[in-house]
Amino acid sequence: MLAVGGAAEDVVAERSAAGLGAPRGVRFAPAKFRPTTLPATLLGRSALHGRLAAGAGQRLTVVVGSAGAGKSVLLSSWAAARQPAVTSWLSCDEADADPVRFWSGFIEAPRAVAPGFGAEAAELLAMDGAVSADVTASIASDAARLPAGSAIVVDDFHAAAAAAAAAMTDLVERWPARAAQLVLAGRVDPPVRLHRLRLSDELCELRDRDLCFSLAESGALLTNFGVQVTAGDLALLHQRSEGWAAALQMAALRLRGTTDPAQVARALDVRSHAIGGYFTGEVLERQPPEVARFMLETSVLEELTAEACAAVTGRPDAAALLRGMEAANLFIVALDDDRTTYRYHHLVRDVLRAELRATDRARELALQLRAAEWLESAGDTRRATRHFLAARQPGRALALLQDRVITDFLHDPAALAPLDLTRVDPSLLTGAPDRLLAIAADLLVGGDWVRGGEYLDLLERTQPAIPPDSPLAARLAAMRSLRHGLTGELDEAVRHALAARSIEERTLLSDEWNAAVPLILIRAYRWLEDFEAVDREVAAALAIPLLGEPARLVAVRGAQASAWFDAGRLAQAADAARAADADARRLGCEQTFFAVDYLRVLSGAALEQRDLDTAEQLTERALSISERGRPAYEFLDLLDRAGIWAARGQVRDALASVETARHVLAGTRSVLLARADELEAVLRLSLGDLRSAAGLAAGLPAARRGLLLARVALAAGDHHAALEHLDAASLGNLTPRAALVRQILLAAAAIERGDPGAAGIVAGVLEAARHEGFVNTVVTTAPQVTRYLVEHSAHTPLEPFLEQITGAALQVRATQPGTSPSGGIPAGQLSAAELRVLKLLPTTTYLQIAAALYISRNTVKAHLRSIYHKLGASSRSEAIERAVDLRLI
Repeated sequence: MLAVGGAAEDVVAERSAAGLGAPRGVRFAPAKFRPTTLPATLLGRSALHGRLAAGAGQRLTVVVGSAGAGKSVLLSSWAAARQPAVTSWLSCDEADADPVRFWSGFIEAPRAVAPGFGAEAAELLAMDGAVSADVTASIASDAARLPAGSAIVVDDFHAAAAAAAAAMTDLVERWPARAAQLVLAGRVDPPVRLHRLRLSDELCELRDRDLCFSLAESGALLTNFGVQVTAGDLALLHQRSEGWAAALQMAALRLRGTTDPAQVARALDVRSHAIGGYFTGEVLERQPPEVARFMLETSVLEELTAEACAAVTGRPDAAALLRGMEAANLFIVALDDDRTTYRYHHLVRDVLRAELRATDRARELALQLRAAEWLESAGDTRRATRHFLAARQPGRALALLQDRVITDFLHDPAALAPLDLTRVDPSLLTGAPDRLLAIAADLLVGGDWVRGGEYLDLLERTQPAIPPDSPLAARLAAMRSLRHGLTGELDEAVRHALAARSIEERTLLSDEWNAAVPLILIRAYRWLEDFEAVDREVAAALAIPLLGEPARLVAVRGAQASAWFDAGRLAQAADAARAADADARRLGCEQTFFAVDYLRVLSGAALEQRDLDTAEQLTERALSISERGRPAYEFLDLLDRAGIWAARGQVRDALASVETARHVLAGTRSVLLARADELEAVLRLSLGDLRSAAGLAAGLPAARRGLLLARVALAAGDHHAALEHLDAASLGNLTPRAALVRQILLAAAAIERGDPGAAGIVAGVLEAARHEGFVNTVVTTAPQVTRYLVEHSAHTPLEPFLEQITGAALQVRATQPGTSPSGGIPAGQLSAAELRVLKLLPTTTYLQIAAALYISRNTVKAHLRSIYHKLGASSRSEAIERAVDLRLI
């Protein structure tokens, strides 16, 4: 399979042993020219293979990532998938810090592909004992004559980079990009002029963020190890590992063969697992002493800035050390575009802190106190509180917390570590209701609604009783409202919020705690679909003068965008969500709870346009935030994911996601659970299960129930009952979205009964959908309408929106359950438009088909996807062969 392997590998070994073409004394083991042995548990990463392949026409490809990121395995699997006898491999080690040795190996590696490669360069190297411009010019000249499609992979180049830098820079500038691909892989950027290559579009690069496994890939890797975990446990492992390949593999090895759910939580525990030893041996002990000490000492910080690191460590060169750590891929992640704020990889921070605690506990306490006092002086009291607790000074921590908790959260909603209250003496809370409330509020805004609720209960039992018209009573009611809002118990959330507002108005309270009420009510009213109330609460929130920018521009705007989207005002919602996203990035809060609303809108907008990949990525981002203690949001994000999977035709997976969502709100009385019933009913209806769908409709609000029962009736072929249900649904105050769904179902009923006016009704649907950009809703609500759009696609005018609708209808038709062919298929199963495309397929290019039929290229592609699916083909040639067999062409 590979260029270097078997007999070719023996040739390399013989040449090395004989010293042919290399300076005297240079010897290489055969393994140096052998890619990494691929494990049986290998996870294919075709997208990354594609990106590597795309670098063939560029001057340089770099793969740069931290230790254990999977660079070598990725490149070895890519090499194994390439054509035989075109890939050369060189693995570097510490001995390659000698430039003569490195370049001798570099010359030797391609000789299994081209035996005479680098002969002149090797002679010059042997004669001069140094690397000259003549050597690199000769190598580049020989590279231009390598077989077509050749690639030279240099793995672990960081081991040789310092010695090879100057000559490699010269070689890269001479490299014959279109003749052979040069790939440099390592833990740090190769010391060549990357910025120049990047500007001239001559650089292909994969980095840590690309190498990290996605949630789906993490699950697939565990499956390859024979490990099955629940969706929640997988999310936990993925969140803690952050997609780090080495950590996931070690977790999989630990979990293999166990059925103990508790093992999942311990699988990435650095105190009892090989991860700590791996990091210490592979990373920490290989750093200069000053860097290793800096990493240990700064591990007490959640966020790394030059100022904070300097305050904690006392080092004036903290900024330079941070920059050096980022360049060396030492597991720090930039949190802003200006690269002034970083954090450690979660697992690595755990390892560093465990090492610091084990080696110098007193030093750790002193560092925690330094961090607390510096953060307090900077006005960051939420973080300072945690450091005071870690420094065993709970009195100072609680004194800070009680005055600033809500104020600080509204200005900086970052998710912080939970409060460690294990060392808080109960005497500090006796007779201190303000402190109890502050603890409860901090836990609740951080997503710990269970412990937060416990402290609220404790507060209500304090003696003497809290005066009913006091600031404390108002704040307690607001936090009760937040507690119920987090779990989707919306009626209770509204009741407590209005009680808090009533106290505030009677007592003329005015501070940032007041903002809690409208922020809670905006979300509660939105989920209750009282959109007029949402507008009132948005105005109330924006009228609070002390409301910080993150709350005003991100949280409030995102929540309003979400309400507009739910109502069906798609264009307005998308504009507001994009503005909130831009401000969130500017303010550094795009990974916080404030971002979830606008991420859901952007995902929903992408789904509506049938951009399913973008929709899924945005939903996964939202889930990564909401799963940290925001049950109602996690529930809705899981339903969003189910809707995306359903749009792909993965109905069973979608049903599983709905079931996972139900578990999130299990034990609550949330009215949101009706949304799971509605989505499950639609999914089961698509599988032909009319009985279950009708049963699930029973608990829905009147308008939603009427629309769903109309869909059930249409599926049963009873268009008269469908019209009765649609008439009943119209009695409610329908949102623009619900009104469009009703209009689509009316069109479906007209099509079902052969109404001559069906074409006009469908035209009305399309005109209503055009204004807001509804696409997915039009093509997934009723199969009758989808079929109608497909069958009449040949008569669709050449107009962008209608072409988009037609293409989407073709996609949906191809993914609907039961459309896969079994044996022969009659020509009638292909639409007239599809048959026209099929007849041109054997002799005409895609562009020519588009021109001949006066349709867009995207419509051609959509037709072809549907044709391939119906014919059971995966390629053009298979589709033609199948069509010939069936006498369709």
